[in-house]
Amino acid sequence: MKRYFFIVCLLAAVNGRSQTWFDVGLKGGAGTGFLMNSTLNSDARFTQAAGFNYFFGGKVGINFGEFVGITCDVDYGKYSYTFDQNEVPGLSATETYKFKLGYNSLNVMPMVRYTKSSSYLELGPQFSFTRNPLIEDDAYAANSSSYSDAIRNNLTGIVFGFGGHMVGNEIISLMMGLRFNYVFSNVVSSTYEDTRFPYVNYPDITSPGKTSPLNVQLVMEINYSLGYIVKASCGRRTVFLTF
Repeated sequence: MKRYFFIVCLLAAVNGRSQTWFDVGLKGGAGTGFLMNSTLNSDARFTQAAGFNYFFGGKVGINFGEFVGITCDVDYGKYSYTFDQNEVPGLSATETYKFKLGYNSLNVMPMVRYTKSSSYLELGPQFSFTRNPLIEDDAYAANSSSYSDAIRNNLTGIVFGFGGHMVGNEIISLMMGLRFNYVFSNVVSSTYEDTRFPYVNYPDITSPGKTSPLNVQLVMEINYSLGYIVKASCGRRTVFLTF
């Protein structure tokens, strides 16, 4: 009889309307990135080119009911951005030279996630801590190493994503989606903000403007539901159910 009573309480908890549940996940992805800069977009001597980025990491989530939750993603990735330089002073006017800047980054993203049926939306800030800056200037390759401190150490941006469940069930599932990230900060460090960087080869450019990365990534996520915290109707006790 006691065992039957416990089972009834357990079922009542699972089917309760007010449920808080937790999940964890592993995720990774890859995509492309562009530098958003007024000079790059308006000066005909420069041509925007797609960079490459990728990341891997994980997430933890607290979900309130069926639809709304709060997640925190932490991942580590590599980001690179390129553009072509034409009519470089002192070099052949018919040649094109690539300029590439990049860095590794630890990213922390607290987000609100809305899940409905088999799809999701997520939105939140992104805080990035950059490491291993890389500058490659094909026009004057010997000078590339001198810009090792040209990338800002801390970046702040916003991230927006959406996607859906591919396969799985209520406990474990594989999801795929797209994630967009725009960096509000100037990626150029304060040391170089008053210089021509990244247009170092053009003496006529005195105000290059703020340089902010925009990233678009395809994301894969394996999500596992840990369990629920609910109020059982039998005794109104708090119950944590694990899967």
